[in-house]
Amino acid sequence: MSGRRKGWRYPADIRRDLELIDVQEPARAAAWVQERVARMPHHWGRLIADEHRQRGGQDDAAANRWLFEATEQAGGLVKLSASDADIRVAAKIASGEAKSRAMVLQGGAGDVLDSLQHTCGRWGVAPAEPRKREGQIDILPAIARMICDRWWLRKLRVAAGQRCERAAIGAGLVKRGRWVYASQDTVERRRQQRRRQQEAIEGALLQDIESGEQVALADVVAGSVSNPEIKRGELMTRIKGCDEFAAGKGWSCEFWTVTAPSRFHPQTTRGGRVAVNPAWDGSTPRQAQSYLCKLWAKARAKWQRRGLQVVGLRTVEPHHDATPHWHLIVYGEAAVLESARDILRQHALADSPDEPGAQQRRCSWLRASGLDGAAYAAKYIAKNIDGRAMEGAASDETGGKVADALLRVEAWARTWRIRQFQFFGVPLVGIWRALRKIRQACAEADEAIEQARAAADRGAWAAFWQAIEGRKVKLLREAGERLTVYGDEAARRVVGVVDGATSALLDLRAWVVKWGALRAAARAGGGRGSLVPCL
Repeated sequence: MSGRRKGWRYPADIRRDLELIDVQEPARAAAWVQERVARMPHHWGRLIADEHRQRGGQDDAAANRWLFEATEQAGGLVKLSASDADIRVAAKIASGEAKSRAMVLQGGAGDVLDSLQHTCGRWGVAPAEPRKREGQIDILPAIARMICDRWWLRKLRVAAGQRCERAAIGAGLVKRGRWVYASQDTVERRRQQRRRQQEAIEGALLQDIESGEQVALADVVAGSVSNPEIKRGELMTRIKGCDEFAAGKGWSCEFWTVTAPSRFHPQTTRGGRVAVNPAWDGSTPRQAQSYLCKLWAKARAKWQRRGLQVVGLRTVEPHHDATPHWHLIVYGEAAVLESARDILRQHALADSPDEPGAQQRRCSWLRASGLDGAAYAAKYIAKNIDGRAMEGAASDETGGKVADALLRVEAWARTWRIRQFQFFGVPLVGIWRALRKIRQACAEADEAIEQARAAADRGAWAAFWQAIEGRKVKLLREAGERLTVYGDEAARRVVGVVDGATSALLDLRAWVVKWGALRAAARAGGGRGSLVPCL
């Protein structure tokens, strides 16, 4: 249930309580069940009680132990059913507690850091870690984070969301027939977050610091990869370009699927019916994703040592019980793909190779009929972004409409901090995006950069890739050090693209966000018609 290691035993007082539960009379057992269920969010009560009865009810020792463990997640300073308003209040209290600790302590910065890390543990959030600066460990930025209201709000939102999901998964509520991919609480939380974000964006202005030019932030967001339609278009352009590049190389295309061992799956499917997986060790979707990432890193490291060139796209999707699995579109020479596939399969089956279904499902593959990676990728991209062209399509996991599950998939990915799409072995998309912002020909750059810029400008990923293949083209970042509000080094802005001694520079402007300015202007009688368009 809770990821306990093998051989772990309950503390003596808990063991005694559970033993009493197993032998006590029905009336007392019923009262105990009611008390445990009441710990959970009110709207979960009936579902948890039903799950307990299906597992054997109050007369079954295993069912009672399951109920005990499932309801232990209810403990904590932030309720499982906490709204965003509740989390905001909790963040104020937590940051106030942290500030008080920092002010009271008379010792050095190290003592303050230790105390604040203890406060983070009390509230169930990961503490800020000191970072290196100029070769030295600097703990002051970590302290600055842990006494910041906004830092606490961000951290508590993440922690509360993941704790709610852990509890829902442990209680058997996240599965086919109940709540697929994510709990209803998390889905609603994500829906409210999107609404808040949209309201903030629609009311904000961007203002050029130098010229004073203003533009609605909503217009900028609509033209960026934050727009699902544009994000989908960019992904499809890149995977189509991979098809074209592979065709020019004479490569093959294959589709691989990688899943995690049984211990990562809370539920199992037997004969089309969903059942509790007794092998589940309490692992979260985040832990399952981490396992798959480590497996992938080991395989790719071995490919590199053997000189195997494999490129493609990785997509991550949830099973109905929230456990992630991977679909991969891979390109390479036929013999190379066979060797790479064997290596990946060896690593995948190094863990629990004899468990049921491991040989068939842990690492499976399908050879493409030609180079149609884009066609294969289209459904996965649509299923996870905007559902385009899949309005009537049914989900293999849920049996319902794909379009109806979009928000649930997004809520799942956001909660567990899982990156859904990632290319590998291909040029950096940052270079592609930087070159697309340069509208004019780069007269001072070398021929390769200009060819890459022209290809990116017309949306030709294969030609862009060919132009920079074998060259050390990198993103050029601004010189000097930029600091965060906490006092440590911030990421430096991209100012162009560089290839050896030549570069192509972006026409950068400094903008400041004015939150709520557009809404205030509208109330004052201004409106968007007075804004200068951003070109």
